[in-house]
Amino acid sequence: MDIPTNIGLEILSEVGHISNSTMEVDTILSHTINIIKNKLQIDACALYLTEGNHQNLHLKLKASSGLPVNRTSKIYLPWGKGVTGWVAEHGQPLALSEAMQDPRFIYFAEIEEERYQSMLSVPMNFKNDCIGVINVHSIENRFFKPVEVTLLKTISEQIVGCIRNAMEYEKSQLMLRQQTLLYEISQAVQAEPSLENRLWLLLIGIVLGEGNGCHRAGLFLLDEQQTRLKGTMGVGPDTEKEAEKLCRDWLTPGIKGKQSYPLEKNCFDFLRKTKFHQNIQSLEFPYLKENNILAEALFLDSPKIVATKEINSPDTEKLAHSLEANEFAIVPLIAHDIPFGVILIDNLFTDTAIKSTNLQQFIRLATQISWAIENFRLFTKLIQSNRELLSTKERLIQNEKLAALGELSAEVAHEIKNPLVSIGGFARRLQSKLSGKSIEAPSPNLETLGEYADIIVSEVERLEDLLKNILIFPKGNKPYLKLGHLSPIVRQVLDCFEMELREASIDVQLDFKNDPGPLAFDEEQIKQVLINVVFNAIESMSQGGTLDIKVEQVEPEPGLSMAEIVIKDTGGGIAQETFQNIFNPFFTTKETGSGLGLSISRRIMENHGGQILIKNNVNQGVTVQLVLPLQNDGLSNKT
Repeated sequence: MDIPTNIGLEILSEVGHISNSTMEVDTILSHTINIIKNKLQIDACALYLTEGNHQNLHLKLKASSGLPVNRTSKIYLPWGKGVTGWVAEHGQPLALSEAMQDPRFIYFAEIEEERYQSMLSVPMNFKNDCIGVINVHSIENRFFKPVEVTLLKTISEQIVGCIRNAMEYEKSQLMLRQQTLLYEISQAVQAEPSLENRLWLLLIGIVLGEGNGCHRAGLFLLDEQQTRLKGTMGVGPDTEKEAEKLCRDWLTPGIKGKQSYPLEKNCFDFLRKTKFHQNIQSLEFPYLKENNILAEALFLDSPKIVATKEINSPDTEKLAHSLEANEFAIVPLIAHDIPFGVILIDNLFTDTAIKSTNLQQFIRLATQISWAIENFRLFTKLIQSNRELLSTKERLIQNEKLAALGELSAEVAHEIKNPLVSIGGFARRLQSKLSGKSIEAPSPNLETLGEYADIIVSEVERLEDLLKNILIFPKGNKPYLKLGHLSPIVRQVLDCFEMELREASIDVQLDFKNDPGPLAFDEEQIKQVLINVVFNAIESMSQGGTLDIKVEQVEPEPGLSMAEIVIKDTGGGIAQETFQNIFNPFFTTKETGSGLGLSISRRIMENHGGQILIKNNVNQGVTVQLVLPLQNDGLSNKT
């Protein structure tokens, strides 16, 4: 049939209008098909687009008019096969009045081509590549004239640029949506403390990735011995109907790529009950490079797309049989060069070819899964290390306590032993004399029984003092604060040592000119500290000397006023090796004494909020500073 010139112009005008009015590929294809079918008065029209990579090219039916609509969603024609494949491969139009008689014709029952006698097939060429093919069919025998071929070629040339632009636009939008999904999944993962739920979320991200054509993802992890890959979890529908529902409900209609996926906890419970998840969990493979394709991908750190028809190992055949998909992708999970497992993604229900761009999206999400596992592993290791450290610390503390208790027991036993020996010896002598069984001659130094008793009482008092000091030291009795002056307490202590000072020819110099006035302190406890310090000073000056005592107000730092008692002797100081231990409990260089005096004194001063400072001048003397706060607001009396 002849095509009027105005019809040809109308077709080109309407096709041009489509090119300028939309960037939706499906809309462009659908409108173009309808215009061609109606204007050229043909019975059917179909438009195929090229898919796949150079090793696996095929043509997918994307739009049609006049063909069985309900059967056209999954029509793939092999590249170079059939009339359509030949046109795509050679990039040349082909008009056939008796199509089925042509040797290049291949019958596809799905599109019922046997109904059509004639067909015209025109390639959509872009530069040196064919991006698709336009087919028109006629039920009755028809000879397509050169003008018709030329018109369809012109339409093809005009529409191909529009399709390319729309495809690039959709590709960029898809990348944007994928990045948005990646961000949203990352945010959800960071907010989820559970590793299991994090893995669920990341697998959901793979399944929901728009444009990847994959609705199922399975996770396989290495066991602790790193000898086997075990199926851990799977996300995806169990039937084609569920897959359609997934696209409809989880990828919101009308807003392409806008995810409204359910991230509530019940979503994870639902996923655990799916047959696909249970099927993945039932799978397990040895981690040997030559044994199966999963282990090989992990061992070599090599993501790959696998066609099930190319599988030849028993383990991998078992995997393919379980999946029932024609194609699947494998992405290894590795972080810090540590292998964790693999992700398996298939396209069972969409039957859409997995592209290299899809693989890149899977790799990005797989990287997050790897780091989620690695971070959890490091966190678990840190927790375990902290627990071990805490346990070790507790054992060390316990050992220190036991060691201190052992040392304390030994020191106490040593201190108690001497008076007990004296008490026991004189008690037995006393018993012997009272019973008249003594055979020893009367001692010239112990002429009466009363002297025995006096020695026993003296040693008992010594024991009582020792035990009192031992009890006071660990308790660290809380001071009972009361306002008073320090100068009178110093005089009282010196009065107690009046005889000792006179017998040792010690000259006492007092300086109370800068007395700080009243302050809160425990009179008995501070008196005990002064007794300990003055007694030590007197013992150090057995051959005479000078004891200087000053009570004054000092300001160790701006705005901080303290009361201070300074006690300075000329006893020659303390040996350096001894000085380092003067505050250690039970440390003493004296034949008598518990070695608790200075330890107790320091505890008393600290309980008052003050401190005891000792300056040692070897061969000269010792200066002791007792520092007390003028205001003890932080301390209070409890009755």
